[in-house]
Amino acid sequence: MTEITREPSRFGIAVAAGFALLSVATTAVVATAGGAISGLGLVVLLAGLAVASRRLITNGGGILLLGALYVGYTGAPPLLVLVGALTGVLAWDAASNAVSVGEQLGKETDTMRGEVVHVVSSVLVGSLAVAVGYAVYLAAAGGQPIASVFLLVVGAVALVNALR
Repeated sequence: MTEITREPSRFGIAVAAGFALLSVATTAVVATAGGAISGLGLVVLLAGLAVASRRLITNGGGILLLGALYVGYTGAPPLLVLVGALTGVLAWDAASNAVSVGEQLGKETDTMRGEVVHVVSSVLVGSLAVAVGYAVYLAAAGGQPIASVFLLVVGAVALVNALR
């Protein structure tokens, strides 16, 4: 009988790394410091996947989100902030799912179909949340920068709640 290797799934690792890289790229386009913050989040998230640590994965996802919020603070276009935040949250979600799948089924099990459904569902829900957040921003942000930052943070919180 073969022993199960309780490590994150390969597909989940690849998806999480892809979303994290997209988050880094989105924030780096606007502000180098934002890209550096998000880059640190990418490193922490990948370290969490390497040792299957939910705490490191959550910290990495949080740092990715901080990078997106930083570029929002520096005056980045709201849509870029929302895309950076969304891809950071999707990276965290995919990484958390990869660890869960690995713990339950093992790294050797073919879980790609289930993980694809999870990722597509998360992307759809997240995209809808971004669309609603951006629409609220366009409707309510008539020259009020504090209000726009508040609305973006509310949108990010709603996104995280929708994914969980």
